Amino acid sequence: MEPILERLAAKMKQNNIGQSESSSMEHMFDSDFYGESVPQLPRDEVYQFIGHPDRMFSAGGGLAEKTSQPQKPNDRQLWGGMRDTHHNAQITVNNIANILDDLGDSVKVLSLDCFDTLLWRKTATPEDVFAVLADNPVVRSLGVTPHQRISAAARAYRAKRLENGSREIDIRDIYRPFASLSGEERELLAEAEIQTEMNVCFAFAPYVELIRLAHNRGIKVIIVSDTYLHEDQLRRLLARHLPPDALQAISKIYCSVDHGTPKSHALFHIVIRQCGVLASKILHIGDNLVSDAQVPRKLGVRALQFLPFDRKLADFLRLQHAASSLIVLEQAAPDTVVMPCYSPFRPVFSVADLQPYAPETVIGYMSFGPVLYTYARFLMDEVEALERQGKRVKVLFLLRDAYLLSAACEAYARRSVGKLARIRGFVAIAASFKTRADVEYYLSGIKSGIESFYLIAKQLLLPSEVTELLIRVAHQSVDPETTFYQLLREDDMLELIFQKSSALRSRLMQYMSKELELEEGDTIVLADTGWSGRTQDYLVRTFKDELKIDISGRYLVASDESYGLSNKKALITTSSWNYDLFEQCCTIKEGSVVDYDMDGKPLLEDIELSEKQYEKAVNVQAECVRFINDAVAFFARSGVTHDYAILQRAAHAALFRHVYMPVEAELEFFRDFQHDDGVGLDRKETIYHQESALKTVRRLPSPYRLGPYETRSLGLDFTFSALVQKRFKLNLSEEDMNARFSPLKISIEGAQESKEFLLRGHHLHDGYFSVLFPYVSGTWVKMFLGAHYEWLQIEDIELLNKARCGFKNLLGSMNLNEITQQGEIYHCLSRASVAIIHPIDCRQFQAPHYYHMIFRPLVSRASDQPRRPAASQ
Repeated sequence: MEPILERLAAKMKQNNIGQSESSSMEHMFDSDFYGESVPQLPRDEVYQFIGHPDRMFSAGGGLAEKTSQPQKPNDRQLWGGMRDTHHNAQITVNNIANILDDLGDSVKVLSLDCFDTLLWRKTATPEDVFAVLADNPVVRSLGVTPHQRISAAARAYRAKRLENGSREIDIRDIYRPFASLSGEERELLAEAEIQTEMNVCFAFAPYVELIRLAHNRGIKVIIVSDTYLHEDQLRRLLARHLPPDALQAISKIYCSVDHGTPKSHALFHIVIRQCGVLASKILHIGDNLVSDAQVPRKLGVRALQFLPFDRKLADFLRLQHAASSLIVLEQAAPDTVVMPCYSPFRPVFSVADLQPYAPETVIGYMSFGPVLYTYARFLMDEVEALERQGKRVKVLFLLRDAYLLSAACEAYARRSVGKLARIRGFVAIAASFKTRADVEYYLSGIKSGIESFYLIAKQLLLPSEVTELLIRVAHQSVDPETTFYQLLREDDMLELIFQKSSALRSRLMQYMSKELELEEGDTIVLADTGWSGRTQDYLVRTFKDELKIDISGRYLVASDESYGLSNKKALITTSSWNYDLFEQCCTIKEGSVVDYDMDGKPLLEDIELSEKQYEKAVNVQAECVRFINDAVAFFARSGVTHDYAILQRAAHAALFRHVYMPVEAELEFFRDFQHDDGVGLDRKETIYHQESALKTVRRLPSPYRLGPYETRSLGLDFTFSALVQKRFKLNLSEEDMNARFSPLKISIEGAQESKEFLLRGHHLHDGYFSVLFPYVSGTWVKMFLGAHYEWLQIEDIELLNKARCGFKNLLGSMNLNEITQQGEIYHCLSRASVAIIHPIDCRQFQAPHYYHMIFRPLVSRASDQPRRPAASQ
């Protein structure tokens, strides 16, 4: 290593590179820099949404400032102070089992509503059934869309009412408006809809048990339903999902279409008459306040409205439904964006004890729990498929982030699944360097940027003294990046990299053989929260042939890039990673693995994250496991199974809602969460800065550099706008987004000449405007503030370079003529009021530079004549 240090030191002595800047007023609007000729001013690509898709919702949001945190009111919970109203006319899931005991022997007939009471749907809403229906081969071949189906039903109701005054239609009436189809084709559509209902419905277990209990007590059981299905059709549907004994216990089914009247009109008159008992002897339960509770109670029936969810849970599910519709914005474009929204976990929520809606319950039980349940199903199905091929499968959960995945799979499978493996991407990469090609492969995957020099050197296992000299030499050159990579490729440097990597590789192999008990011929399944599969990629390159094992990856979230590893699958694929908060809740309390001793024992870094964060994560993890245990038990008890596709879409929607549509409790819970990357100089990074988000959008022309939690704190309109622009790659500029401008008259004055410009600032947020104008060395800048404003607020004036890095804040150094100032508020006493920026010497910096002013007009000068100013930022 000594020759390397001597050679680098010699290079430093040889380098003597100076930098200079030259500029003149005549080139201040150079089109090569600013992109357009006079009179328009700089339009940097950094403001183009299409140019930087990864920064719209990138991990961490790109903000690094620290802010104070206001205290949260003690009485604030999930959605504020809403209270649920329960009284004797309502019944919840917890009351179902005891309702007959509460009413004693007075009940002779148990009457149940069908849909959303006895039968539930796997879809989020009844309308989503039509989106499922649209995917039926018959319906798809006849070109019937969900909108057409809904519209045809409305038309059929109107036609029936005009025809004979009836309020009821049957399923064939619905398809009658499709006049271009034959009678046979309409019959096929009707049957397809019935089959679709059979596929999406399931029996809600508490009411199945209530039917059995009533039958055992000699209570007559009937079904009363407002439906366009006839009794024989509804009985087919019930027969598909009810256990035989429960189905046989139902003595009569009353369908509104058979009797020509709904429950809200006269159907209960018929029910009472045919049952042959006093109305007070009938107990009816259904979910509709009017038709299932208020109307039958007026007739003397003991009627209860079924409340499957309380107010807060209903609001949560409403947000979840909205998220289900929006996940198309994270996926490759489908043929249609009208896709069914599924909610297979609603019955689990309904029977669960969710009070008092603590944040960890909202996050762990209601959001992450369904995601992890589905991942466990996904992983176990994948393992079973590999074992059916005769492979000896060993599952490795990659710590730290896959700790909760392991617990979830164990809860789902009711047994231990795989091993916890202390292998991470940094170690897998560092152990992979055997040849020059291996180093080139690693370097080719690095995004440009001189700020990554330290990280690259650390990944290549270079000693600190070598790294320091490498970086110093690189920064002395005209092109630091090129110089840095050239130095890495020199023979002695590569030899040092190979030597360090070989030693680590031997230690890692010891760990894999001894601790993980890997053997020749094993099929290894790496389980992880995911994204790029980098650890898998480098382990395959390094050990597949050396250990003679197959290595595959099964991830929770993965990039939708088409290239990369072939043996990689994921529960969710998307174009960007926004799941740091989820990942931090999956982690175990320990430092990152950095090496192994000679016996293969892992060596861990110190724990960097706070005890408070780990305590929060543990509480979330407990709620996740509780949900999985509850879901497994509920579905087993109910005999309900779900197609994987339904669970997958529901899981994606749950994670999407958490990321893009978090509720207040989540925003508060994750306020202090940090990410420990285990690599950088400053390893800890706060994941989102809610307080600084507002300040940011007052300084930039759009909020799309923010993380999704920060964007959400500004309002869903910000979130939706960013999602749509990113998803469809809309080539929009700030001018397209906002047509509000505010004028600013300036003069740039040098020793020989001066030029005057009328600029326009672009509206940002909350009435703030942004304007850019060029810096020219040795010139004065006069801003004629009084020409347009009597009062204004100036947030900031900075001198920036082309990369938008600030070199100098100018607010405190301006001369003010006929202007009084109190903090950020400026009072212009006349039209001649002017603020002057003195000449600034920036010759030590490379050109170009420009001034960036953020201001907010408070009172405009009334005598201004309307003029169209020049364009600026």
